[in-house]
Amino acid sequence: MPRSLPKTTLDQARRLWLSRQGLLEPRGSLPFTRSVVTKWLETVGAVQLDSINVLDRAHYLTLWSRFGAAFDRKRFDRWIYRDRIGYEYWGHEASILPISHFPLGKRRMAGYPPPHWRTAAWWQRYQTSTASKRRVLRRLRAEGPLESSAFERDPNEFGDGPPPGGTIPYPKEDKRSLQLYFHAGRVAVRDRRHFRRVYDLAENVYPRQPAASRRDYEDSWLLQGLRGNGIAPEAHLEGYFTAPKLKAAERRRVIARNLAAGNIVEVEVEGFEPRCYALPELLDGIEKLSAPRGTHLICPFDSLLWQRRRAEELLDFRYRIEIYIPSPKREFGYYVLPILHDGRFVGRFDPKLHRDQELLEIRSLHFEPGFRRTRKFDRELNRAFEELAAFAGAQRIDRPR
Repeated sequence: MPRSLPKTTLDQARRLWLSRQGLLEPRGSLPFTRSVVTKWLETVGAVQLDSINVLDRAHYLTLWSRFGAAFDRKRFDRWIYRDRIGYEYWGHEASILPISHFPLGKRRMAGYPPPHWRTAAWWQRYQTSTASKRRVLRRLRAEGPLESSAFERDPNEFGDGPPPGGTIPYPKEDKRSLQLYFHAGRVAVRDRRHFRRVYDLAENVYPRQPAASRRDYEDSWLLQGLRGNGIAPEAHLEGYFTAPKLKAAERRRVIARNLAAGNIVEVEVEGFEPRCYALPELLDGIEKLSAPRGTHLICPFDSLLWQRRRAEELLDFRYRIEIYIPSPKREFGYYVLPILHDGRFVGRFDPKLHRDQELLEIRSLHFEPGFRRTRKFDRELNRAFEELAAFAGAQRIDRPR
């Protein structure tokens, strides 16, 4: 007789997902310690970086939504760039990843560029000369860690003195060489100065560890995806991490061999048709998970929203980033943060921080159809706005009526 599958409810699957993401309890419930941050980073797999600074940097905002007022930017930066609990590379786009997962990153570096890039015309145009690559490494060896801006001008073009008539641009290809070497694992991000990357030779930053096997690397999209999401069908894991990029047949092979090895189990979720999977240890005690509590303001680049289809199918919430959409065509605003209340997406708002005025402006506020506000919710939302303003350095809030 075929073995019966473990069963769970859709509500329990949602609770497990929010628990893995650190959003089951109110903001600030998690203590902001190095060990807790390390464990959270290993669970979700990465925290995304982004240069847009409407409120604050995306990774800081993502962490604040979990750790609240206890979150300290300087302490977090020290843990990453001095204590090395994490490293910068590509996870879900540009990210900070846990250092314990570095062998997986090293495997990706070893396979850079992907084979299908190498014959592409754009890739050929992006390539740089051997002289440029040597120049980048020579400068890092001789001068130590350097910001990318240090490669904008050539200090050796005119000897030790300034060039006649002022400075000249450093060859653009040297910046490309720097990026190529970063992706290939020859140089690494050692630090950040005012969010600007500081590069160094990889051997001065990364631990001396062998790369993960290709099999372990392929398995990581499945195992790390389930670690961060709990219970999920294949479609909800695709794109959670942007590498490895597996074709459908390859994904099915990875699922089959991990089922056979007992690393994952198939799970029947009541009321949810797609075939789902989970790490078996995460199912222990799932029925004891508490109901979600708290009002969280979610960064557009939060790991909870990496897989938009999952947010739609599990939480009935359609979200799209409208930053790159022309203003007249935007539906909700430029930098819209979803509002997660007691485990449900109930609305979204478009904020703008006016730093010179120490003012947080809430430019628009929208609630989901059918959501009925209560006094309790209004109190929690206003408190969340006040805590967001304090986090961003604003003294005042301009709210819509």
